[in-house]
Amino acid sequence: MRVLGVPNTADRIAQTAAAMLLEERLEPIFHPDSYGYRPGRSAHDALAVTRKRCWRQDWTLDLDVRAFFDSVPHDLILKAVALHTDERWVLLYIGRWLTAPMRMPDGTLVPRERGTPQGSPISPLIANLVHALRVRPLDGPGVPGLPV
Repeated sequence: MRVLGVPNTADRIAQTAAAMLLEERLEPIFHPDSYGYRPGRSAHDALAVTRKRCWRQDWTLDLDVRAFFDSVPHDLILKAVALHTDERWVLLYIGRWLTAPMRMPDGTLVPRERGTPQGSPISPLIANLVHALRVRPLDGPGVPGLPV
């Protein structure tokens, strides 16, 4: 079961502001074939590119990182964000959002030690950033025979 981390109204507004600030700086580092949660890109765009490539190749590669939103270490996220902004308030709030406890239906609070809450405005941007820094180097230049 996937637990969502839906923020309250004030946090949603602040997360949207932080995401808008970071998005401008981060978009250029994202892989051109990354379509998830990107402005001006959709699953339909990804399918169109895939359809074209299927005529050139008789194989495809699809990767899905299991429990990605739940498993990313907080220190890695904060280091990755710090590489792209000097805004102290962004780093402060992202740190707070990541570690804010989760309220269970019975009212108990469960601490968060890893991951980024799925359902918040900034989580997809954080996921794309971590992907760009950790996974993308695997598909770097010089991979012989790998068509794009």
